[in-house]
Amino acid sequence: MKMTIDKGITTFFMCVLFLVFSCKDAFEDKTFTAYEDLPIAGYLKQHPEKYSMWVEVLEKADLFNTLNIHVVYTHFVPVNEGVQRYLQALNLESVAKMTKEDANYLVRYHLIPGVSIDRGQFQAGAINDLTATDDNLFIEFRSGGLESIYLNGESRFNGFDIKATNGIIHSIDDVLAPLTATVADRLEDPKYSIFRQAVEEAGFLEKLTTVYTEGTDASGNPVQKRFRYTAFVVADETYAKVGIRTFNDLLDYLDVESGSNYSDVENGLHTYIAYHLLDQQRSYADLGQFPEGVRKMNLPTLAAGELIKVSESVDGLVLNEDLASHQAVRFQEANIPCKNGVVHEIDHWMPVFVPEQVPVVWEFTDYPDIAANVTQYRNASLGSQYNKTFALGDLTSITWSAQPETRSNVLTYRNNRSADGIWYTETLNHDHLRVELGESGWIQMKSPTIVRGKYNVKVVWPSTKTSANTGICAFVLDNVMLYSRLVLSNTRTDRVLTQELGTVEFPETTDHTLRILSLDGKLMTLDYIQFDPVE
Repeated sequence: MKMTIDKGITTFFMCVLFLVFSCKDAFEDKTFTAYEDLPIAGYLKQHPEKYSMWVEVLEKADLFNTLNIHVVYTHFVPVNEGVQRYLQALNLESVAKMTKEDANYLVRYHLIPGVSIDRGQFQAGAINDLTATDDNLFIEFRSGGLESIYLNGESRFNGFDIKATNGIIHSIDDVLAPLTATVADRLEDPKYSIFRQAVEEAGFLEKLTTVYTEGTDASGNPVQKRFRYTAFVVADETYAKVGIRTFNDLLDYLDVESGSNYSDVENGLHTYIAYHLLDQQRSYADLGQFPEGVRKMNLPTLAAGELIKVSESVDGLVLNEDLASHQAVRFQEANIPCKNGVVHEIDHWMPVFVPEQVPVVWEFTDYPDIAANVTQYRNASLGSQYNKTFALGDLTSITWSAQPETRSNVLTYRNNRSADGIWYTETLNHDHLRVELGESGWIQMKSPTIVRGKYNVKVVWPSTKTSANTGICAFVLDNVMLYSRLVLSNTRTDRVLTQELGTVEFPETTDHTLRILSLDGKLMTLDYIQFDPVE
């Protein structure tokens, strides 16, 4: 697999690589100022009454001068009292007693390179842009307005939007403890003892411990895959409300035979735990990102064919709301951050629920193996266009047959920057797939699980301007021709287009197989397909 990146960001990434992979301050004696304004490190040094101890940390880490270069950063900076509390917790007498490596990692954990994120961009949940340690930080809004906004649930903001010549500073009360706990580690909390035992018995513990896997691509180049999960976790006291006080009680409620093979995919315990897991990170804010005009959606879980319904209520998001009884599952504690995802504690034991039909938006880039292999997956703050090309066999979610079979650059994931016009503003999550199969080639993928019923189907795609009709394709759903000829390009201007493909009726709740045929072999640009319920 090869990743192609526009030449315009080469210099930027060279700078960032110095920051991310080196403890040496590569920019010593190369600081800059603009008129009376100051870069980040310069500003901090000009305010010793608040930030002198963090400046010591920067200098210990050999990163002080790095934060004075003309590369954009968002930096979360703890005040002196917070640094002092951090040192006391570690039994360190001073910053000088820290190791250079620890100081370096600590600074990078508080730093998001390449983007300037102001308070107006904050929303509850994960900040999409990663820190220099490849982690998400989480924003939490508590009652009390601007005085009660927290980072990672542990450090209160005491100042926002301090503008520097090379980015933005947000002042926080306390040092953030670098995130190392996985989803599995969070389940070690004694209050989750029943759920944690169920996770282990059902065979999910290793999965929820995994952060990265290392491997090589077809050319022998090293490849690192990053995994993230969402877990809806039940506390022991919540189980107790329905009479579940032990693991065996849970088995009884699930009608699962004690001592059976709990890790078998057909086992009721395995299904129950899988139903509480998503294979992508979904913070509270992410769960509330509904398509336009939609106020509820069904999310696929790791339990085959089983869906969690997310909907809006007067007091926030709820899960699995029953339309007849109006009973629903609510969040007891949202956005517990993990190194490999996020945990939400819920207020109900949440057995498998059968939701009603809702609009389904099937985004062609919404697959966990794409997310695991893409370093700038859905990054909304790119400085330059990002492309990731996949080879046949790199993905399990998408397969294809190209003409000729040896054809390269068949499938490319593209994430666009804000300067790229409609490719950024009008495509879902700023990304899309670009496919060149050759004449008579095909590409195939499975849909999310869709509740049985009748649906109108439409496809939405970014259409390129060309001098003649190109990107001609056909859509085959579950081996039945859905739409026999669609021209994806247009002769007017780059724009996002929509085409009704027809009406389908699904007799059961399951996923479906879509095959797109390339009739002329030219570029196909694919964003998403939407299924709208027919009453």
